Amino acid sequence: MREEFNINTLDLNNDKVFHYLYTKYATTLRYFAAKYIEDDTIIEDVIQDAFLNLWEKRQEFKTENTIKAYLYKIVRSFSVDTIRRRNIANRYAERIIREEEDYDFFLENIIESEVFQMIQTAFNQLSPACREVYQLSLQGKSHEEISHLLNISTNTIKKHKNNANHYMREQLKHILSILLYI
Repeated sequence: MREEFNINTLDLNNDKVFHYLYTKYATTLRYFAAKYIEDDTIIEDVIQDAFLNLWEKRQEFKTENTIKAYLYKIVRSFSVDTIRRRNIANRYAERIIREEEDYDFFLENIIESEVFQMIQTAFNQLSPACREVYQLSLQGKSHEEISHLLNISTNTIKKHKNNANHYMREQLKHILSILLYI
């Protein structure tokens, strides 16, 4: 049993009148909101908020046409606000992720720089002869090439490299522990 109301004498204080308006316009307004929002749950929230807003301002309306126009306007406004809030939340989430990635990159660079400095310090503590042989070896030179460049025997080169490897390992053994901890 559907009750009809005189368009010119709508009394929104009457629950039956309000229910009539909800029944008449809710489906159309859901369709209208779907043009802005895809999520049915959010659309339903927008429609409920629109009618709640209408109820709160019910004294301002006298005709069904003004109510209808108001409902379309408020549904559009709430839908756009929902989109804006979602976009802001998405941008904020992306910024947080980017900052975390930037922060991780920042920390990685600090750690890498600190490890490099520790290696450089240990390397610089080698005797000049060990350091020179070790550096040439790190550049990919063979024992024979280093022997020819420095005019020393290959046995001396092997001894310098062995001493340098042992010293570097001893000086840098704590780095591995620190890196594993991190």
